[in-house]
Parts: sequence; C-alpha cells; structure tokens
Amino acid sequence: MSLVKHGALLKNERLKLYKKPSTWVLMGVIVLMTLLNLLFTRIFIRSYESFSPTWQDQYSSQMENMARELKSNPDDTYSKQSLETLKYLLENEIEPTDWRTDVAIEYYNIKYGIIESKIPSEPNQQTQNPTDIEELDEKTKNRLEKLDNLLKNSDWKAFINLKIDDLKSGYSQSANEQEKQVDIEMYELYLERNIVPVAQNANYYYHGGGIDFDNITWKNRQVQSMRENKLNLVRGETTSGVLLTHAQRKNIENEIAASLKRLSTNTPPITYDSFLGMLEGTSTSLSLLSILLIVYAGNIFATEYGSGTIKLLLITPHRRKRIFWSKVLLMLELTAIALALIFALAFLISGAFTGFKGIASMQVLSLFGRIVHMPYLMYIVIRFLLMLLPVIAYGALAMMMSVVTRKSAVAIAVTMLIMFGSNILMTILIALSGRMVVPGIKFLLFANTQIENYLPSAQSVFNINMPNTVDATMTLGFSIAMLAVYTACFLWIARDSFCRRDVK
Repeated sequence: MSLVKHGALLKNERLKLYKKPSTWVLMGVIVLMTLLNLLFTRIFIRSYESFSPTWQDQYSSQMENMARELKSNPDDTYSKQSLETLKYLLENEIEPTDWRTDVAIEYYNIKYGIIESKIPSEPNQQTQNPTDIEELDEKTKNRLEKLDNLLKNSDWKAFINLKIDDLKSGYSQSANEQEKQVDIEMYELYLERNIVPVAQNANYYYHGGGIDFDNITWKNRQVQSMRENKLNLVRGETTSGVLLTHAQRKNIENEIAASLKRLSTNTPPITYDSFLGMLEGTSTSLSLLSILLIVYAGNIFATEYGSGTIKLLLITPHRRKRIFWSKVLLMLELTAIALALIFALAFLISGAFTGFKGIASMQVLSLFGRIVHMPYLMYIVIRFLLMLLPVIAYGALAMMMSVVTRKSAVAIAVTMLIMFGSNILMTILIALSGRMVVPGIKFLLFANTQIENYLPSAQSVFNINMPNTVDATMTLGFSIAMLAVYTACFLWIARDSFCRRDVK
C-alpha cells in the first residue's frame, strides 16, 4: 500500500515536471555544453600536436644559430660542441628521446672539455679550460672509448650496465646512499623487464614539450614514475618540497605497486586521446549537472508555496514526509536521466572519433587504497557515479534553501553563489596549501567536492604539478563520507522544516 501511494505521488510530480518545456530545454543545454567541451578538448589536442615543431627542424635551426655564433666568435667551444653533437644526431637520425642522445651529448662534452654541470647558460660564453682530445688523460680517453663503442654498437644493455657501474664507482654522484640505491634499482629494472631506456636529456636540444614525445613507451613512463615516487619517499617530501603526510606516503606506495603490476601483467595505461581516454575526460564536465539540479531543487518546493498549490497538495491523504521524499526521488530521477544522456552521447561521439578502439582494454588502478585489475570501461562508470556525489550534495543544499526560504530565486542564487564562490576560494587555498593549512577547513563541504583529484585519469598528462587538496591528510574515503554527511544533513533539515512549518 505504501509503495502504491509513493507511486501515485511520484507520477503526479512527474506530470508537473516533465510537461514543462523549460525542464527539457535546460537539460538539453547542460548536455550540449558537456559535449561541446568534449569536442573543444579534441580540437585543442589536435592543434597542439600539429603546431609542435619536429625535432629535425629544431635541430637544424639550432645548427644555423651555432654556425652564425662561430662566424662571429671562432673560439666559442660551446658552439663547436653543440654544432658537432647536433650534426651527429641528425645524420644518424637519433631522436631526442633515444638513449643514444645522452651518450652523444656526454661524448662531445668530454671531447671539448666541457663538464656537464659547468655548461654555460649562454652560447657565447666560454667554457673552462678547453682541451684537445690528444691531451686528455688515460681515464678520460677510456671513457670516450666506452661511449664511442656504445654509439657504434647501439647496445642499450651495455649502456644500462655502464650507468650502474658509474653509480657504484662514484663516477655519477647521488645526493646520498639511499637515492643511489633507488637509481641502481631502476636501472636494474630496465634489464629485468627488457625495457629499452630513453634519454634523460631529451630536452637538452629539443624543447617541444612533454606529451608530444609519443615514442616514449608506456613502460618507460612507468619506470620514470616509479623512480620519482621512490625518490619522494626517500626524501620524505613532494617534488615541490612539501613534507609528505601519512596519506600521501600511502598513495605514493600504491602508485609504485600499480606501476609494478602494470609491468608484470603487461597492461599499458589508457592514453588521453584513445576512445576510453576521451570518454573518461567527459566526467570532468559533470559539475555542469549541478546547475540543472540546483535550478530544479530550488524551484521544487518554492514554486508550490509561491503559487499556492502547496495547500492542494497537503489536503490529499498523503503524509507530508511522503510528499517530501517523492520530490527527492524525482530530483534523483531527473539527475539520472541527464547523466545517462551525457554518458550515451559522449560514448557515441568518442567512438566516432576513435572507432571504439580499445573498448575492452583492462587497466591496473589504485582505487580506495587497493590495487585492482579491471576493465577501464567499468572504472569510467564508477568514476561517473563518484563524481555525481558533489552534484547531489549541492542539489540537497538548494532543496533545503527552497524549503526554508520558500523563495526559488533566493534558493537558486544563494546556492549558486556558494558553489562558484567556494570554488574560487578553494583554488586559492589549494595553491597556498603547501605553505599554510587552515585548521578544520577539510571538514567544509566545498573542500570535498573535487572528487576527480583523488581518481586516476588518462588526462593526467595535462595536470599542473601542484597540490590537489587543501589538506594533505584528506583521502577519497574521507571526502565521500563528508559529502554523504552534508547531503544527509541538508535533506534532514529540509524534511523537518517541510513537515513542521505551518502553511498560511
């Protein structure tokens, strides 16, 4: 009987909501804005990649600059060394990310008597004590011979063994013994997993940027990520110099474990421009759903009071709390419809760009403190649902304001102001969180709405290296719990006010 009564109430609420053209217009605008964001992101990626200069063009341009420098200053050792190095790299078609780039740079640095740490910042500056190759001591000649053999034989395993020997002998310096062991461990991982290394000096001459180095294999990226994470654990601080908290240490350990499992299971990460990468990127636009939900939730009770239809609703045999919950269910139903439309259309558009290639790809992820191996499409669904939590929380806030104030304009305006104003405030506080943490701020609603900061993403190559939360002790589970508590409180206050206050 109770279910029948709820069904009748829900049907009545649907008739009132879905017959309004404004409901579908607003939903259509939200969905369209989400899809336009997807299209613009795709266009931006394509345009960025197309305007990046090739390494050959940039090397040729630098060679011309060096030749001009030598005409005006024939004794400029740095220009001579750079010109010969670039010429060798071009003639042998050695790309910037090729490990042989490191070997060639070191070879010609030694040949021209340039110590790497003392390379001048300006091309027309002179290096210290340039020497001729015949004047080099036996140890240096032996080093040149080793480097020359590496270039001739293109033996990357011999290169790795040389790097390990350099660390053990002290030829390559490390800050301390722990960091040296990390570097040795990572070099040994190259040999163990049969991973061809990439140049550490990839940007020495080529300054094209990071994401256009497509020939860096995913295995190399995993090893590089592991090295950086292990060094952060050894140093006890982030790359920006902020001390690690217990939660951050745990996250870094999980990232290292995930990278190791990807290598052991041969599971490449999802790329940002793949079908699943594009589909996942759409989830960042779910915050637009907050606008739809705030407008609807801010009107759902206030319009009843403003038009006087609340009296007709209350004289029915339905109890007030059933009327309240039927409106809450309709709010969730409307959100689910909009979410389904966004997901379905994003699925089709992403598939149109990529031919649905890799739709069944598996992925290793660190989720809720555990390392899981699952289909990435399933993870995307979970990601969409998790990122819906802040949307529901703001909808509950708007509903509470609608019941308490009985003014739709006030409910919508106040909630919108809180949402957008707090986003700006949180951006400032996150930027300052490395130097200053406001006590207790992590317990505020607004500090827990950026759920995507906790979740792994194929779009991480575009992220700026800065803190993600206002308090480093925050975790995904904590933010979900805080959102659930706030949502429950908003709904309880709204239900209590609706059931207790008189209607005049």
